[in-house]
Amino acid sequence: MIRRIWTAYTVELIKARRLWFTYIGPVLVVLAVLGAPLLRPIERDGVSDYGFIAYATPVALNLLGLVLLLTYCAGLISSELSGGSIRMVLVRPLRRCEFLAAKLLLGMTYAVVLTVLVGMTSWLLAFTFGELAGVSYGGEVIYTAGQMRNAYLLGMLLSLVPQFAAVAYALMLSTFTRNTGAAIGAAIGLWIVLDTLKHPLRISPYLFSTYLEVPWKVFSNYGEMLDASWLPAVKYGLATSVASFVLFAFIAGCTLSRRNLHA
Repeated sequence: MIRRIWTAYTVELIKARRLWFTYIGPVLVVLAVLGAPLLRPIERDGVSDYGFIAYATPVALNLLGLVLLLTYCAGLISSELSGGSIRMVLVRPLRRCEFLAAKLLLGMTYAVVLTVLVGMTSWLLAFTFGELAGVSYGGEVIYTAGQMRNAYLLGMLLSLVPQFAAVAYALMLSTFTRNTGAAIGAAIGLWIVLDTLKHPLRISPYLFSTYLEVPWKVFSNYGEMLDASWLPAVKYGLATSVASFVLFAFIAGCTLSRRNLHA
């Protein structure tokens, strides 16, 4: 089973590399970071520019990046349902659950690519045009450059968990309809509605999207010499995101297993 999933995932990667749409997300998030200095300037003024990194990362990743991730993943299955290509794929000795697992891995890979590109671009800009010499106060080093780098890397890893939940969420909606536009619209529209109403409805702690910015708030606090504790927010974020991922993937699997692929 693992070998079939890996083979299907490899095929999905090859297919994705041949589609121009795959490259829109990476290009746009890089452009978003490159445009961030217009709003948050970088200067060689003796002050480290970790604040720029803490600003550019969530802007490119949690706003634009999440929309791009939802758009990409919402079309992964619905497009094959509408075109009928899913029937050809499942003619091979590939179960529907294995097909779904390969799509999940593809979406998760896309999330990793977007996250890495945002991180590399923001750090490269800060290194080239600003300063990254650690965080100091009154001549005393509070956090070294290595500690700040490690904090950012940890933040990247932690930010991937709610992004993976977003992948499963979009794929779940992608199994509901053959219309790719409807799947994308539902994925983005429902997310916007819930994100707008989560505080009035007091459901904020139970939504994975609530925890997308937690790692970057902690990293920002490191740079501003404020309280930089990862817990308990990260613990709740991991639990909520993992639970959401499992739930969405389960619903997607049940839906796909019951779909009439010939209708």
